[in-house]
Amino acid sequence: MALVFKKGALLLTCGALLFAGSAMLFQQAKVTFFDGGESERTKPAPLNVTLLHGQASDIQGAFPVDSVDNYTIERGGKDAFSLLLAYYKDDQNQQRRAVLFPKGKQEARALPSPTGLRQAIWQDAAKAISENTPKDALILSWWDDGQRIHFLGGRDAWVSKPSSQTFISPIWKQLQGNLLLASDSERGQLSSMARWLTMDSEKALAEMRQMFGASRPIYLLVTNDLLMRLGEMVDYGGTSLAFSSKAVPAHDNLHGDIAQIKQWAYEEGSGNYLVQKEGLNYHVWTTPKGSVTENKSLFVRLLPFVDSLKKLPEGVHLVYQSHWGGYLSVYRLDL
Repeated sequence: MALVFKKGALLLTCGALLFAGSAMLFQQAKVTFFDGGESERTKPAPLNVTLLHGQASDIQGAFPVDSVDNYTIERGGKDAFSLLLAYYKDDQNQQRRAVLFPKGKQEARALPSPTGLRQAIWQDAAKAISENTPKDALILSWWDDGQRIHFLGGRDAWVSKPSSQTFISPIWKQLQGNLLLASDSERGQLSSMARWLTMDSEKALAEMRQMFGASRPIYLLVTNDLLMRLGEMVDYGGTSLAFSSKAVPAHDNLHGDIAQIKQWAYEEGSGNYLVQKEGLNYHVWTTPKGSVTENKSLFVRLLPFVDSLKKLPEGVHLVYQSHWGGYLSVYRLDL
C-alpha cells in the first residue's frame, strides 16, 4: 500500500525509507526518525543506539579529524544502520561537526549497503565539488548535507547546524549533545532554506537572488533523502507537500519493472515520479493527481522526478549529478 506523506503523517513517517536496503529495513526504518504518536498495537520495538569511538584515521576529508563517534542503531535486536559523527576544526580553528555515512561491509556476493552507497557517492561528489566550484563558492543545502559539503568538499555551506525542531527525531535526539546547535541567526537560515525548498521554484529563486546578490558564486545541492526530511522542513516553516510512495520488488525484466512503476505513478498520482533502487526493491515517489504546489516546488524541480528532468528552472544549471538514479545533484544559480 502506498504511503501518503501529508503534514501530520510526516511526523510519523518521514524516515520511512531512509537507509532502508530491503523490504525488511523499509519497515524497520519507517518510524526511525519520527515515531511518536502511534498506538501501542502498531508501535515497533524501541530503538537501541550504541555509541562507540571510531578511528579518526579512517575518515578522509578536507580537514584533519580530531575524533569520530560511531552510532549503531538497532531495532528489535537487528542492525538498521550506522552514522558517524566527525569532530574537526576549520581553517579558522573553529570547532566543527560532520554527520557522515560509514563504509559498507565488503561481503562476498552481498548487495551494496545503503550507507556504503551514500558514503561512496559523497566521496565522488566532494571531488566534483572541489574541481567544479570556485573556492569562494557558497553552497545551499539542508543542514546535514551542509556539514558533508564543508568537511568532504572544503566549501562553505550556508546551513550546517540544526536547531530544536530537528530533535523531535529519536535518532537526531541521540546526537543532540554532540552536535553544534544553530544560533538565532543560523536558525533563521534554516527556516529560509526550508521555505525555499518547499515553495514555488520561481519565487524561491527570486528570493535567493535578492538575498545573496552577486557577492559570491551560489550553488544548490540536493539529495533524494530530502524526501524523508519533509516533516522536519515543515517544522522549520516549510510548506507541507504531499507525495505517495511505494516499494516495488525488482525483477530481471527492467522494462517490465519500469512499466509497472509508470502504471502505479499514473494510477496513484500525477505520473511525475522519482525512482531509486535500493537492494532488491525500487522505492518510488509520485506527486498527487492535479498537483500544482508539489510539481512547481523547488524541491521537486531539482530532484530527478521524470518531469523535472525535461526542463530545469530558469537560471539554474546542472554542474554534477551522481549515479544511483541521480541521488545527489549540484546546481549553479545565475545571479
